[in-house]
Amino acid sequence: MIQQLIVVVLVTLAVAVSAWKLMPARGRLRILRAVDGWSATRPRLAGWRTRWLKPRIARAAGAGCDGCAAHDSRSHTPR
Repeated sequence: MIQQLIVVVLVTLAVAVSAWKLMPARGRLRILRAVDGWSATRPRLAGWRTRWLKPRIARAAGAGCDGCAAHDSRSHTPR
């Protein structure tokens, strides 16, 4: 019985992690923002929000235009 419970927990965690990794960035960001909105109404979660959640939201949001592979950071001067 305990072995079956452990297997169910491990398989469930593996499916959740796989789904998270395969989800598009927009979906992950949407979920993180929803969790942030929910946790904002609970004062006990303030430390968790700043330490764990906020950096992940910033990372999921991306680097903006500077993070694009097409962005050329060299200055273009006319010749």
